[in-house]
Amino acid sequence: MEYNPFTQSSNFVGLLNSQQSISFGNYENINPTSPQVPTLVTDDVGERRERRKWTPRDDVLLISSWLNTSKDPVVGNEQKSAAFWTRITAYYAASPKVAGCEEREPGHCKQRWHMINDLVYKFCGSYDVFKRAHEIYYNNYKKNFTLEHAWVGLRNDQKWSDLSTAKNEGNSRKRKGDEGEDSPTSQATQNKRPPGVKAAKASGKKPMVQENAVNEFEKMWSIRQHDLVVKERLSKMSLLEGLIAKQEPLAEDEASLKKKLINGLGRRSLSPLQKCTAVIRVMAYGNAANAVDEYLRLGATTTRSSLENFVEGIISLFGEEYLRRPTAADLQRLLDIGEYRGFPGMIGSIDCMHWEWKNCPTAWKGQYSRGLGKPTIVLEAVASYDLWIWHAFFGPPGTLNDITVLDRSPIFDDIINGQAPQVTYSVNGREYHMAYYLTDGIYPKWATFIQSITLPQGPKAVLFAQRQEAFRKDVERAFGVLQARFAIVKNPTLFWDKVKIGKIMRTCIILHNMIIEDERDGYTQFDVSEFQEAENNRSSHVDPPFYTYMPINIANMMGVRTTIRDPQMHQQLKDNLVEHLWRKERHDDDA
Repeated sequence: MEYNPFTQSSNFVGLLNSQQSISFGNYENINPTSPQVPTLVTDDVGERRERRKWTPRDDVLLISSWLNTSKDPVVGNEQKSAAFWTRITAYYAASPKVAGCEEREPGHCKQRWHMINDLVYKFCGSYDVFKRAHEIYYNNYKKNFTLEHAWVGLRNDQKWSDLSTAKNEGNSRKRKGDEGEDSPTSQATQNKRPPGVKAAKASGKKPMVQENAVNEFEKMWSIRQHDLVVKERLSKMSLLEGLIAKQEPLAEDEASLKKKLINGLGRRSLSPLQKCTAVIRVMAYGNAANAVDEYLRLGATTTRSSLENFVEGIISLFGEEYLRRPTAADLQRLLDIGEYRGFPGMIGSIDCMHWEWKNCPTAWKGQYSRGLGKPTIVLEAVASYDLWIWHAFFGPPGTLNDITVLDRSPIFDDIINGQAPQVTYSVNGREYHMAYYLTDGIYPKWATFIQSITLPQGPKAVLFAQRQEAFRKDVERAFGVLQARFAIVKNPTLFWDKVKIGKIMRTCIILHNMIIEDERDGYTQFDVSEFQEAENNRSSHVDPPFYTYMPINIANMMGVRTTIRDPQMHQQLKDNLVEHLWRKERHDDDA
């Protein structure tokens, strides 16, 4: 269904009106009789009835209609010409400024637009240069300059460019208001005097004797260099042949020398750059191991071995940093963003995704297959607003659903063991001390999970359901971006070993978080400066000092576990969030 900005939404009306008020240049200081001022003239062709002419108001309205249609974020200008101009005509006809006027056909709008586009495009290229030149010329000589074609042909000649240079050097003072307004094209450049005829002829003549001597020396030196290289290669080949001809086992130094000679004679091993490139291609494109053979000269076995070493190195070097628990600063930032979005205490969203295991052992297929009968491995993840994956639990068989995966997940182990930071936030005037995640409807009603309302009744419930379902998509977006960046996670995995598959998944998540850290500041749309300027403005904060408390017995651990699974606290928190979100929305509308 096509949108019409004048009938469907006031936002498009505002956009159209704002575009109509755009000034396409300042023509006040240009003499209207100047031949450089383009005038859009409509040919007056004799017809039976009077032809409706295009007025400046109609032109601005047509430009606004074209901009609205071509900048549509969904369709844009990727459509057929007839449909494109039909939409522009509909936008034009729906404007109240042409109400009661004769309707224009798409062909009329198209023809007029091409005329406007051509003239405006030409004038924009010359506007900044010609505007001031015409004003100065008219003020000095009280008439318009009509020889632009001659000026275009002579402007770059030294004789005419030096005129403005001499005039600038002769005047000690600039005209009032001209400081800083000279464009680079209007300022004459200092040109060096060209060389004379004799100097030009002398520079073209070179001492032939000296040049021949230099060429002869360079030729002899290159021959000498080639002879030295050949002699060195022959000596290495003779030494290598002696080592190869030995019948007894070689010593350690002899084996090392043999390897160096082989590499030095042109039989080099694969470079680390080749191996890393092959690994990145396999992970990014999801190709088989032998797909990079012709491109990088790597066999399937070498590619698989390089992939295994690469993922182990990435996990060893960067796993501690990019698969870490949220620090105090990270947790405070997540709390601030959650409060800004209308959910105080929210630190992310949780969900599961499946990765198909093509080479699953036959004995395990019944355990890992569900639905369509293809074996899969489950990944449980927690993602924040910026798509950073804070928690990744990979390995449960595909027959498990989200609840059974949650029972095996270590996501709340830090809280139960007393190693998680303590947080405090208030919702609707009530204070809470346990953060929560946004989930879908399958998750249990615990104090750490907030689900949407299935059948919302009333405006408050509808608003809460809309916001919760929108913000819960953070983890879904993270899964989509992860699969788009690393097609190996999207395509069925071809490995046999489940441990190696898990390492590949962890490596992809680490690299994903690296990219998020590098690009996060460029697309973050939240402004939390009001929380950073004053601590009193935030209602969610990490309790100072940041310390860990270890329960001393099993009773404390069971008490924390009971608090996490408290359904009454869940319902109370959910009701307070509904009221808080409604009041925040009303306050924003009043503001």
